[in-house]
Amino acid sequence: MDAKSTLLERADAIATVTINRPEARNALNSPTLAELNAIFAELAADPSVRVVVLRGAGNAAFSAGADLKEIAAIADLPARRRYFGAVADLLETIHRMPQPVIARVAGFALAGGMGLAVGCDFVIAAENAIFGLPEITLGLFPMVVMAPILRLCGPRSAIELALTGDRIDARRARELGLVTRVVSIDDLDAEVARLANQLAAYSPLVLGMGKRAIYESAAMDYVGALTYLREMVAMVSTSEDFAEGVRAFLEKRKPSFRGR
Repeated sequence: MDAKSTLLERADAIATVTINRPEARNALNSPTLAELNAIFAELAADPSVRVVVLRGAGNAAFSAGADLKEIAAIADLPARRRYFGAVADLLETIHRMPQPVIARVAGFALAGGMGLAVGCDFVIAAENAIFGLPEITLGLFPMVVMAPILRLCGPRSAIELALTGDRIDARRARELGLVTRVVSIDDLDAEVARLANQLAAYSPLVLGMGKRAIYESAAMDYVGALTYLREMVAMVSTSEDFAEGVRAFLEKRKPSFRGR
């Protein structure tokens, strides 16, 4: 697609999506959100893509969040619903897509940028990463992005972040469960590549079903989760990839997974 504020690169089974507005700290304006929604919908439907990496251009910011000038200029409520709806659509697509999504975070991940990062399945953050929900200081509240944040860190920490607007570093975000790993800025790309290649070597069928099972069972009661997960593992065990994995283990070789 002819994207102007995003970039899409493919290398074997790994797709890298870049928010390409470094002059605006990779802020999320309407064209950027439209491009991201289109790209992620395209990748979700592409079986050749096994892992997706989401990053911001440069190392100064993953994304500073919404484009405040654009939001301030929107005059009517329906248009504002469309803008925030695009944020919600993107978070939902990432949540539902079968491929694991890795956020590569360097610099600022604020407001909607923080929500977008932690809405990914993995967050690999550089030591210079700064997270925060500053909306309260502007007379706004991070309503939409609260969904992934609340799910990961719980109401007490979410209240502190959202009601104070305070910023936290990568290690504190890791302590709260919002970040998967923290590495030096020099090691960031290598760590993201290592994880992406590790995931890409696994069965895409099982990755997708496993991701779905984790998120859906997390919202269930204990007994309901056990019943659901029993059915999911029974289905996974009938796959060609599981049969191939067992054969490869017995033959002492690497498996060749085909996503079936």
